[in-house]
Amino acid sequence: MARKTSKFLVGLFVIAGTVITAIAIIYIGATKYFETGKRYVIYFDESVQGLQRDSEVKYRGVTAGRVLEIRIAPDNKLIAVIINLFLKDYPAQNVVAQLRMTGITGLMFVNLDVIQPGDRELSPKIDFVSEYPVIPSKPSEIKLILAGLEEILSKVRDLDTKGISDELKSTVTEIGNFFRNREMKTIVANFEATSKNLAGLSKRLDRLVASGKVEQVLLEGRDALKSANTLFAGIQDELKAAKIPAIGGRTRAVLTEVSEITRRLEVASESLDQLLNRLKNRPSDLLFGQEPKPRWNER
Repeated sequence: MARKTSKFLVGLFVIAGTVITAIAIIYIGATKYFETGKRYVIYFDESVQGLQRDSEVKYRGVTAGRVLEIRIAPDNKLIAVIINLFLKDYPAQNVVAQLRMTGITGLMFVNLDVIQPGDRELSPKIDFVSEYPVIPSKPSEIKLILAGLEEILSKVRDLDTKGISDELKSTVTEIGNFFRNREMKTIVANFEATSKNLAGLSKRLDRLVASGKVEQVLLEGRDALKSANTLFAGIQDELKAAKIPAIGGRTRAVLTEVSEITRRLEVASESLDQLLNRLKNRPSDLLFGQEPKPRWNER
C-alpha cells in the first residue's frame, strides 16, 4: 500500500512539473504575440553585427521595445531592422536611432533619442517604398571614431613629407653655412672688439670722473662760449650804434647774420649750463646719454 502511494505521489509530481513547464513555455512564447506597440523599420548604413532578434530597443536608456527582424533592405545596400516600439502615439520622425554596444560582450542594442538639428542629414537616403514607418538613423559612435581616424590618416597621406623634409634639411644647411662664413666671423670679431673698447672707455671715464677733470674741461668750455657771446654782443651793439648814413644791402645782411649767430650762441650757452649742472649731479649721463629713472626716494 505504501509503495502504491509513493508511486502515485511521484507520478503526480511529474505531471505537475510537466504542466507548469508547458504553461511557462506557452506564456513566454505567447507574450510576444500579445505585446502591444507599433512596428517601425530602421535602416542602417553600417554593420549590425552583435544585434539579434529580441535585442532591446531603448529610449534614452529605458527599454521601449525589441527587435523583431533583421534583413537586407530592398536596395541591397542598407540593413533593415524591424522593431516593435511600445511608445504610445509617438511619431517616428521625432526620434533618431543609433547602434550602441552592451558592455564588452559585443552585443548591440538600438538606442533612441530625441532628434537634433543635423541628425537627419546623417541618416541614409531611402529611394524605395518602405513596408513600415521609417525611423531615421545616425552612425554609431564606433563608426564616427573610425571615420575620424580615416580622415586624419588621409590628411597625413596627402602631406608632402618628402618636400617638407628636404626644405628643413636645406634650411638647416643654410643656417650652418651662414654661421661658418667669413662675414659672420668678421661680425663676431668686430662685436668683441667693440665690447672691449666700450669696457676700456668705461674705465677711462670712471678715472676721468674720479679725477674731477671732466668738470674742469666743461667749465672751461662754458667760459669760452660766454666770452665769445660777450664779444659778439659788443660787436653787435657797436654796429647798431654806428650811424652810417648809407648802408648797403650787403652790410644789412651781414648784421642780420651776426645777430642770428649771437642768438644761437646764447642758446648754446644756456644748453651748456644745463648740461654742466646735469653732469655735475649725474656723471654717468656722459656715457649713457639720458637721465635714468628717479629712485623711489627721489620722487
